[in-house]
Amino acid sequence: MKRKIGIFFALFALFGMFLCPNCKEKAFAETESQPIMAIVIDDFGGFERDGVNEMLDIKVPLTCAVIPFVEHTKEDSEQAIAHGHEVILHMPMESHVHLPESWYGPVYVKNYDSIESACEKIDKCLAEIPMAKGANIHIGSGVCRNKDLMAGIISHLNEKDVYFCDSRTHPGTKCEIAAKMCNAPYVYRDVFLEPHGMKSYGTAVRFLKECACLAKEKGYSVAIGHVGREGGRQTALAIKNTIAEIEAMGVKIVPLSAVYERIKTQNV
Repeated sequence: MKRKIGIFFALFALFGMFLCPNCKEKAFAETESQPIMAIVIDDFGGFERDGVNEMLDIKVPLTCAVIPFVEHTKEDSEQAIAHGHEVILHMPMESHVHLPESWYGPVYVKNYDSIESACEKIDKCLAEIPMAKGANIHIGSGVCRNKDLMAGIISHLNEKDVYFCDSRTHPGTKCEIAAKMCNAPYVYRDVFLEPHGMKSYGTAVRFLKECACLAKEKGYSVAIGHVGREGGRQTALAIKNTIAEIEAMGVKIVPLSAVYERIKTQNV
C-alpha cells in the first residue's frame, strides 16, 4: 500500500512538471523580484556619537557610510562589519556654498579638482576604509553638479569594483547623466529620513514607510538617515520599530549593494 501511494505521488509530481516545466524557475524569479529597500546611515566616523551604538545594534543589514580620516573612522568601520552591516565610503565633496573646511575632514574633493586629483583622493580614502563596497556623497552639493568630474569619479570607482550612490544633496545633481556617460548603474537616494533638518521619531517613521511604498512600486528603494545631531537615537528607534511593518508589506531590507545589483541586472 505504501509503495502504491509513493508511486502515485511520484507520478503526480512528474505530471505537474510536464504541465508546468518552468515552475521552479518561476518560483525563483518571484523570490528574486521581491521588493527590496536599503537604509543608508551617513556620518559614521565623526565625533558626534548620538545613535551610533543604537544603529549598530539594529538587527537588519544597514549600510553604514563612514567619513574617512576622522576620529572614529576605523572603529566604526570595524564595528559595522562585526555587527553584520555593510560599509561604504562617505566621501567628502565640496558644497556649492562656502563652508568651513573642518566640515569636510582632512581629505575632500573640491569643485575644481581635476579627475586625476579627485581619483587620487578617493583612492586614499578607500585605503583608509578597505572594507568599503561602495561610496556616496558627504555634503557635495557643488561637486555633484559637475557631470564630467562625477563621470570620472564613477568610472574610477567602477574600475575598482566599488559602486556609487548619488545622495542627491542638490536638486541640480548631474550624477545620473554622469553614470550614463560611463555606462554605470545609477543608484540614488529616494528619501531622507530627516529631510531639511526635520529630525524627529515621527518624521523618520513616515519616510521609512514612504520608502517601503516606493520599493513596492519600482522594485527597490533607498533611504538615507544619519547618526549624530542630524538623526541619531530618534532615527535609530524609528528604524527598529518600523522593521516589522516594512517586512509585513513584503519589502526586504538589504545592503545597498543588493540594490546596486538589482539595478545592474535590470539594465542588462
